[in-house]
Amino acid sequence: MLDASTLRHRITRIIAATRFPFVDQESWGKDHQTIVNDEVKRYAINTPYGVLYPSIIITNDDGSLREIGVVESVEAINENSVPRWKALSDVAPFGREFKKLFLYVPEGYEAQTLKYFEDENINFDGIRGYRVESQVLKILPFKTLNDEYDDVVT
Repeated sequence: MLDASTLRHRITRIIAATRFPFVDQESWGKDHQTIVNDEVKRYAINTPYGVLYPSIIITNDDGSLREIGVVESVEAINENSVPRWKALSDVAPFGREFKKLFLYVPEGYEAQTLKYFEDENINFDGIRGYRVESQVLKILPFKTLNDEYDDVVT
């Protein structure tokens, strides 16, 4: 059985490759770059909480931050993660109306994650569940605030 960290890194790479951008997404700018912080930390974000390495970073051609994706394991879905999530929300840029922060949590933890976000008034774009089914990663949209096309099962 894989350890939680290895599994989370694999899930992160799959999400980055299939959702940032989606395979057939025409609205994805040619200048956008997808960066994955897995076993190798490639992109740091300085926050009042400290230096953070979110799972997935999307940048513009000038290197500025465009979107943040965070892949969590079961162990991270608790009140101790709230300050980190809040710090990432604080530095995330706005989409149309909400911050471009996406959280990917194990299936069954979506509502608990949303409650933490609502209780602490954390601005975000989407919460997604994930599960591994017959060796395939499934992403299950739970809550989407900015862009409806983000609300697809993969």
